[in-house]
Amino acid sequence: MEAFVADSSDAVHKRQYRLVRPVKLNGIEAARGIAALLVVMLHATTMNAGPRMLGEWPVGGLFRFAHAGVDFFFVLSGFIIYFVHAVDIGHPNSIGWYLWKRLARIYPTYWIVFAIYGVILAVSPTKEGLERNFWHVVASGLLVPENNQPILGVAWSLRHEVLFYFLFGFLLLNRRFGGILLGIWATLTFLNAIVITVHGPPYFDGIWGDLVFRSFNLEFFFGIAVAHLILNGERRLGRLISAIGAMMFLCNGLLESFGPTSQAEWPPRQLVYALGSALAVYGLAAADLDGKLRLRRPIIALGAASYSIYLTHVVVIMLVQQAMLMVRPHLVLSRDLWFGIMVISAVSAGIVFARHVEHPITKLLRQSILSPRRKSHHGP
Repeated sequence: MEAFVADSSDAVHKRQYRLVRPVKLNGIEAARGIAALLVVMLHATTMNAGPRMLGEWPVGGLFRFAHAGVDFFFVLSGFIIYFVHAVDIGHPNSIGWYLWKRLARIYPTYWIVFAIYGVILAVSPTKEGLERNFWHVVASGLLVPENNQPILGVAWSLRHEVLFYFLFGFLLLNRRFGGILLGIWATLTFLNAIVITVHGPPYFDGIWGDLVFRSFNLEFFFGIAVAHLILNGERRLGRLISAIGAMMFLCNGLLESFGPTSQAEWPPRQLVYALGSALAVYGLAAADLDGKLRLRRPIIALGAASYSIYLTHVVVIMLVQQAMLMVRPHLVLSRDLWFGIMVISAVSAGIVFARHVEHPITKLLRQSILSPRRKSHHGP
């Protein structure tokens, strides 16, 4: 997912903003890790609820709401992209750098995980067999819109990220046109969310409803609004607002997990997640910039590995499931203990993958291409 795919360590420095020094927002990095952990807990819950696996919801179904980690990711992504690239708005010469950086951040790591999963599917194909359809493989690999979900299921959110990056890029080409385009996108997406809330079925069908005007896209704008406030020096009551946002997010989640059943994607609930996420992000960024946020290294490391964790965790859970099926007749462990083993395995594997695959690739790309481009674009 790419809030979780953007890099929060970039410099933002322009006189029109009160924030004029290069910064690394550890709070935002940590938030990415929390969002990734939620998604891992979701799939460790849903993938094990069937009779062949654990038979019931682990931990009493507590983490059924944890799909909201994706909502958190989208808010983070809107924040990070605007925070990093606000300086480039209205500067067409920055578009090449912007697009290269965004695509280089997403695709190399994704392609490696995609290939690994492809090998697994070659040995154990799905019933539908879509992985044997050439055009579906190409569309999944490039993350371009189509009616089917991508082969690597979690990549559905990356399609939203790519769409957001593409449309945000028009702001760089022309501030006025880009602003109008994003405004139309937000308006039609909001109207579609109203239709879903009132009538059930969305107004838009096919790719238009499943991707372009899907309610999730509104969450990017929550992040953009927060970044705009932060860049213009609004940083009051950071820790308090962050706590309020986290509490709103958690209470909404507990209501979803243990309250009345509703459809999986219900815009009012999504917007509460988005608002809670936005308040939490605002508070974390404000406290961080004011020097009032102290975080332990492990939580920052979790955030640094969040993209790898997100991409690899379903594959890891599947492998642990197979091991569980083999040893369970000989080793009796509780349902919740198996759940914990799967979560720890998925997170640990993601961290290892990040350190030995994702981060070296990112470093190599920056050293060979990105760093010189950044120097020429932003100055020494």
